[in-house]
Amino acid sequence: MAGVKTFINNSGQYVNVTLLIRQGSNIQKPSLEQNFSLEAGQKLEVTYGNSENIYLNGLVFEWKDATTQSLSTDRQEVIATGVAPTFDWVLNTHSVITIKSLEGLAISASN
Repeated sequence: MAGVKTFINNSGQYVNVTLLIRQGSNIQKPSLEQNFSLEAGQKLEVTYGNSENIYLNGLVFEWKDATTQSLSTDRQEVIATGVAPTFDWVLNTHSVITIKSLEGLAISASN
């Protein structure tokens, strides 16, 4: 069974999102990638991975900065697995990821 998350874009900007999907349980292996886009205010359910690759290993946000008119990217990857408050815990124990701000990868997670 694949993983499923609901993403909500409250950043106020259009964003391209890349899910970094863990290969099995090893955070050291190169991540698999899956891309999708979200309009400002959009909510989207995303199915990713497969029965062997169900954990997220990170997120990448890419957006056009309105002030500088340049393409900006922020990336964060899991560097350790474990319980709260690790990034792994945030990504993999919650079903809803809300993007609050693109710069700095400001997200919140809930069920």
